[in-house]
Amino acid sequence: MPRPRPTTERATARAAAFAVGLGAFAQASRAWAGSPKLQGVGETSVGYTDNAQSAPDVPLPGTTPRSPGAFVLLRPGVVLGAASPRFAQRLKYTYTYDLLLASTDASTSSNQLEYQGFFDLSPRMQMVLGGVAVQSNENSAIVLTPPGAGSVNALPPGSGSFLSAAVNELVSFDLASRWRANEAAAFAEQTPLFDTVAPRTFVPSLRADLERSFDAGTIGPEARAEYSAVQGSLAPDGTALGLQQQVIVAGLALWRRDWGQFLTSRAEVGAMRVQRLTTGRGFWGPAGGVSLAYVPATGDAELSYDHRATTNLFLGETLLVDEVRLRGALPLPGARDFVASASVGYQYAKILDENAQPAAHVGVLLADAGLGWELAPTVLLGLRYQHITQASDTRVPPLPLSFVRNTVLLGATFRFPPDREMPPVYRAPLRVDRTDEIRTPAHLPEGATPGESSGPGP
Repeated sequence: MPRPRPTTERATARAAAFAVGLGAFAQASRAWAGSPKLQGVGETSVGYTDNAQSAPDVPLPGTTPRSPGAFVLLRPGVVLGAASPRFAQRLKYTYTYDLLLASTDASTSSNQLEYQGFFDLSPRMQMVLGGVAVQSNENSAIVLTPPGAGSVNALPPGSGSFLSAAVNELVSFDLASRWRANEAAAFAEQTPLFDTVAPRTFVPSLRADLERSFDAGTIGPEARAEYSAVQGSLAPDGTALGLQQQVIVAGLALWRRDWGQFLTSRAEVGAMRVQRLTTGRGFWGPAGGVSLAYVPATGDAELSYDHRATTNLFLGETLLVDEVRLRGALPLPGARDFVASASVGYQYAKILDENAQPAAHVGVLLADAGLGWELAPTVLLGLRYQHITQASDTRVPPLPLSFVRNTVLLGATFRFPPDREMPPVYRAPLRVDRTDEIRTPAHLPEGATPGESSGPGP
């Protein structure tokens, strides 16, 4: 697929993304001096799926027929972590090989590099950085989401080779005793490799908000903007559209409140504008959502609803989405060595055409449940089940097709040294009082292990 000629908007967005990445790299490089620790990780699983290629129940021309199959998943990796009272960082590399036993020539592999960092820049300013780069020969039959993540996305059919990358940064400022401002920037890009037929998608975004705190709550405005450029996009009827560019902007009012020690809520309401730059067409619509989260010292759970417009990187399509999710991962009462994770979510989306008008629909139901048992500090055993039902009125790959898939996994994960001897993974706060934030060992009470919070963050 030929690479599109950069437009002024795309060149500006790439320059901004490069500046964000350069600044993040410089800050992260200065901080790695804090006694890094290395961890080896190995995961092996055996599984079975009743739809090895996520094929539609009624075969369509150009698609693979539905077939069941067993598979073996091998996932070695290495983690580099570092922490101090001023920062927490983690760099992780993972290689994944999925061996389909019934059809070894359809086996897939991927290389993934992830980074996460938290920095206290000053007593009033904090920064969070993140990034991921993935080269994959992806088979959509394999489980796609982490246990309990609750993410719901419409999926393309079959397999393909892709290169994708995403980076993000968030800077928080304490302007005064009851005023706080947040600024965030991110970009994501996905490119098909070799002879894979799929769109190339580039999506940078910006967000800024201002909060005024009172008692156990906050209120304030938020502004959002997202630009997307998609080369190789298809109309819902399969017509090639070429390069499509658009902007989504939104203004919202935010309200957050803590309820007791572990419950917190969030509500947002406002308006958005979807504007197709290619055709000059667009529309105004409502935007917003609500959520209720449970955030104890270990684990979390959340119920949420969102109405938004977004660009799906997998499909290269703009979707007007209504989504409801319930997800969580918590230790079992009285059995700290056992962790249960579960999620259920439903997404109903309208696929927008080149004139920003609804032209097709897709609905996705995702149910996921897992149980983990820490057999030893270095060994975790896991059992997992996932169900996906996707219903779509499009009939042309790589647009989403209707299919049903059930997958079961039984596996073991080995980590040396164990997680409790590594710097903890940073957890951003959801509560207004920030007591659910997990940062560095310096914030843990004496005798506690990473993952147990000790009190308010910055």
